[in-house]
Amino acid sequence: MNLLYPSCGDTTSCTDYSSQCPDWASGGQCESSEWVMKNCRLSCRKCFGSLPKQYDKHYVPFDLKPIAFLLGRWRSEFGGKARFPTIPNFTYGEQLDFKLSDTPLFGMPSMNYSAFAWGINNKESLHSEYGFFTVKNHTNTIGLTTVMSNGKYIKFNICFTSVEEGQVSGNKIVLKLVDIGRISWSRDLPVLDMIREITLIDPTTLEQRLQMETLTHKMQDHTFIRYKKVFP
Repeated sequence: MNLLYPSCGDTTSCTDYSSQCPDWASGGQCESSEWVMKNCRLSCRKCFGSLPKQYDKHYVPFDLKPIAFLLGRWRSEFGGKARFPTIPNFTYGEQLDFKLSDTPLFGMPSMNYSAFAWGINNKESLHSEYGFFTVKNHTNTIGLTTVMSNGKYIKFNICFTSVEEGQVSGNKIVLKLVDIGRISWSRDLPVLDMIREITLIDPTTLEQRLQMETLTHKMQDHTFIRYKKVFP
């Protein structure tokens, strides 16, 4: 019995068979471990032509083409910087994942989005987001709906949903908060406004900047991070 590396079935499909695959890949184990290469084909970028449909730009619906540059998995090991008057400044790592959802028979197509961030010392969970992008028919107007939660590392446990809307121009997206909802026992200072900027610097580099305003603090920089594309 192999307790460290569980046995996997089909090692030719483009998927990861362990949640640790992104960490192993970023640590260079794709080249040093045959097991990792076979069982972490998605993170190791070893799909050999079998690109999953949800990451394939050939399947992007017409309305989502303005944001097709987001498709893929983006990662920064320790490049994130966070600051705000209510928390200590800290550095973090984060991974983003953008992939196509199933095309609906009716309604708008969407692009699924997820993000998780970790502390650089022990990789303890700091923050997670799950949601989806939509684009208004035949325009560059976009919307992002997310549910967010902070890990125990952060002083205030923030659990809320948000709706952001904005524009995409070329390779830059600018979103502004239009609605927010939070659970009744959330202990955060109410967020009044938020501006998110996502910019494709080059084909393998993505940048994200977030500004935030709360009940007690005016709009100011909160996070900044640059990612490298790790798939496809």
